[in-house]
Amino acid sequence: MTSGLGIVLLSLALMAGPTVAFVPIGGGVSTHISITGTALLQKVTETCRAVAEAAGHEFKPTGSSPEELVKACLGPTAKGEVSGAKFHSALQEIYTQNGLVDRDFVNSAPHHFNSEAFLGGRRLITEGMVAIKANIRKENFQAARETLGKVLHTLQDFYSHSNWVELGYTEPYINLIRPDLPLENLAGLNTACSDCANRDMPNHPPQHPERNLSF
Repeated sequence: MTSGLGIVLLSLALMAGPTVAFVPIGGGVSTHISITGTALLQKVTETCRAVAEAAGHEFKPTGSSPEELVKACLGPTAKGEVSGAKFHSALQEIYTQNGLVDRDFVNSAPHHFNSEAFLGGRRLITEGMVAIKANIRKENFQAARETLGKVLHTLQDFYSHSNWVELGYTEPYINLIRPDLPLENLAGLNTACSDCANRDMPNHPPQHPERNLSF
């Protein structure tokens, strides 16, 4: 895969749609991996279209397969065989690291936005973004892809584990990727859900009258 396409794949917005529901790896219709795949291919398509237009050629993929996206992204002047297999491999690196967060950091509250670990979770996201950009500049694309997978897992867990959607928000929480912005209206640890699976939440009223963000 050319370095240009590697940059396209990695220069992705880290914000997946917050209203998309998913469950941990291993069950349900949507998983971290399927959500990540959908978001990445959508963003690659959007970015490739913008790159193609800037280069003066049309972006007209003949389908939605990785091979077709790569060929349309590189444009009509691309030389050599376009390898969808390499694109698959690059995506797999992201998926693998995304899934391994549940194994390697199973008890880490910040990695999963558990136990009101707002600041720790955001720190992982913003530090990960810095690392991704640094690795792209050094053309360490594999390291950048692997970090992207981990960061996306933590970001996805914010929307999955918090009450962001229940509070009525329909847009991504930009403060998660902006360390210069405050995290506001956060619930304290004692107001968090004590047993969300069984809905035993005496300190977590369903209407959220104060609109406190919690897990």
